[in-house]
Amino acid sequence: MDDKSFYETILDNISDGIYILDACGNYIYANSHYINSLGINKSTLLTMNVHDFLDNGQISICISDIVYKQKQRVVMFQDVVMSGTVSRPPFRQLVISTPIFGEDGRIQNILAVCRPLNTLNDFIDEASTHEVALARRTPRKMSGTGAIVAESQTMRNVLWQAAEIAGIDASVLITGESGTGKEVIAQHIHSLSRSGSGEMVSLNCAALPENLLESELFGYERGAFTGALSAGKAGLFEMASGGTLFLDEINSLPLPIQGKLLRAVETKTIQRIGSVKSKKVDFRLITASNENLLEAVADKRFRADLYYRINVVPIELPPLRSRQEDIIPLTLFFLQRYNEKYGKNKRMAEHTLQAIYHYDWPGNVRELKNFVERSVIMSATDQIDILDIGLVAASHGRPRKADCAGRGLYYPPVKEDLLEQGLSLQEYMDRCERAYLAQALQKYRTTYVVAEKLQTSQSGIMRRKKKYGL
Repeated sequence: MDDKSFYETILDNISDGIYILDACGNYIYANSHYINSLGINKSTLLTMNVHDFLDNGQISICISDIVYKQKQRVVMFQDVVMSGTVSRPPFRQLVISTPIFGEDGRIQNILAVCRPLNTLNDFIDEASTHEVALARRTPRKMSGTGAIVAESQTMRNVLWQAAEIAGIDASVLITGESGTGKEVIAQHIHSLSRSGSGEMVSLNCAALPENLLESELFGYERGAFTGALSAGKAGLFEMASGGTLFLDEINSLPLPIQGKLLRAVETKTIQRIGSVKSKKVDFRLITASNENLLEAVADKRFRADLYYRINVVPIELPPLRSRQEDIIPLTLFFLQRYNEKYGKNKRMAEHTLQAIYHYDWPGNVRELKNFVERSVIMSATDQIDILDIGLVAASHGRPRKADCAGRGLYYPPVKEDLLEQGLSLQEYMDRCERAYLAQALQKYRTTYVVAEKLQTSQSGIMRRKKKYGL
């Protein structure tokens, strides 16, 4: 096999589409994956110029022209419409187009690597099934506005995907239940992106009424309305210029504002309220929703064109109950954080960690964080014991009744007459602990068996037995 055949064989076995152009945009090489994606035979393609696809409407932008002009690598998304003879729907691909210079400093060739977006998740899934995926392991704890704990494979995949898209100025839509950490992931993407040195400006779209939302996003000129500041005010689009704009709960955005947002995203221009002039803004948009936006589109509550514009790169965050490997590491991380914050030295009892691990956490990471903070503040001793703190991870505001030493965290019921007696919290917790310990001693007889059943030490049982005179 000669050198040419050898290298062509190697390129044909790469799973991305690859092509090479000459200085005039003529195709001089294409591997099998690129040929198959276009549905054109190789001999035909090698007689074509890249502008042929632009002329017949199969592509709307010629990335190679940008490379020739800027004389540097260009990474862009490209929409491809298949020819009439190919029964395949249009698709979007990521194109990395790199110039190759000659000795005279001019571009001699362009090397392009193409990957259809619908295959990105396939690579992630394939990697997760092989042990070699550990070589791409993301650090378990990362600095920033929040903790990113990635013991589970699902969260490692999310962080890998976030890192892959951080360098591409494409709109990102993060979906997931409330409390899963969508803003933390948005901050992570921002910090890794080219706009990371700029500011990330955040807004919860559900927090403001429609009239205030418009002025917050677009700003206003002096005298635009009653109560307006005399100097006017810059909106969040302007504040995010050179950085990232993060819009949380975008599913709550009113329809009239959605149309204005679409124009701002597409044109990168905004117009303040009360102004007749447009302003250029350069920002990266990251949005988040705790609702399925396609259902909102079907219900006519969300514009379809805006949905497809913000959903260029989707990231779905899993609920905490589906990544149990992260529960204990998250607990210990928050424990360290709140020990430092409140000057404590608390630690979790083993059976407390077991109860935390088996709980469903309907409020996700936010609920777990609040529970750990509450435990650090309210536990009577340095060892955080479910039997001591008498706390519950509340499901929709209601206690979840479960075995204290088993699969949940539980409050004993409070009788009204106890509240009227003016019982202190510590006195109530002592009563609960004494009653539970007395029941265990009556059932299991020996302190060794009781300690085993309650997942604590025998010396701890003896100490409590003496304390309560049992």
